[in-house]
Amino acid sequence: MSNIAVGNILEGTVVGVQSFGAFVNLGENKQGLVHISQIASSYVEDINQFVKVGDKVTVKVLEIKNDGKISLTMRINEEKKDDRRAFKKRDENRSQGGRQNSSKEDFEAMMKRWLKTSEDKMGDLGRREKRR
Repeated sequence: MSNIAVGNILEGTVVGVQSFGAFVNLGENKQGLVHISQIASSYVEDINQFVKVGDKVTVKVLEIKNDGKISLTMRINEEKKDDRRAFKKRDENRSQGGRQNSSKEDFEAMMKRWLKTSEDKMGDLGRREKRR
């Protein structure tokens, strides 16, 4: 019976180290990948400073994909950060440029301005071409 399931904490052996992560043998002819971002909570510039082939490591199963790939983490003792900075919602009555964008009329006005600007630019280009 397999003890490899999402959320389980397992012992494994590092069998390969790449620049993007470490491959860990979990037994039962199964291997998983610890992505470099899941090696430590601090910035990992060189993964070789943290693990090497043959190291015994404790990992937690994050995900088992449909194709059988197993995602692992070595950041087991960290509490999940639920207090991440929330995205600031824009003022509902403002768009990116600071203009009012709360109705269809505003959109129509914006499109008219764009069309006029575009026509002016095309006219300028036409006049320049005639001068040549």
